[in-house]
Amino acid sequence: MSEQADDLDSGFKSKSRRKLLALIGFVLIFILAVGGYGTYAYLYNKWPFSSFSGSDAATVAGERSMSDQDAAALMADQYIRFDSAFTFNLPGENRRGHMVQVDVALVVHGVQNAAMAQKHLPLISATISEICAQQDYESLASPSGRERFKRLLLDGIRTKLTGVINDPLVEQVLFTNFVMQ
Repeated sequence: MSEQADDLDSGFKSKSRRKLLALIGFVLIFILAVGGYGTYAYLYNKWPFSSFSGSDAATVAGERSMSDQDAAALMADQYIRFDSAFTFNLPGENRRGHMVQVDVALVVHGVQNAAMAQKHLPLISATISEICAQQDYESLASPSGRERFKRLLLDGIRTKLTGVINDPLVEQVLFTNFVMQ
């Protein structure tokens, strides 16, 4: 009986070894096939590596991503600066004149709006000068007065541009330099 058990055990071990060897062989063949296909696809610019070639799918995807980047660049905020600062005199409380110099930058959303604002820069400059002439020293001396002045400039510029081109264009007015004497 023990000989029969030994035969069964050796037969079982033999069958499990065959299965193990078959499984290892299958895995090796699979790895070689995937590696071979990967090498072939890489060398001939096939599907997984098609973004390196000029294939239609890659071209469409590349154009789509470039158009998204271009659209984002076209809609980014643009800053428009004036060539010179606005300098004006203000009446003061003690009849002594005060001088104010303001560097203004305009924030415009998008490249097309920036081009349109550049085209109408003389109108914007005249509007800023007009609003500056209406100010007094005491109102600009405080931080809240300067914020009010920014709002007045923004509202005045938007009103003028809306009257001319039916679009306010300017999103924000920034002071890059503000000097009062």
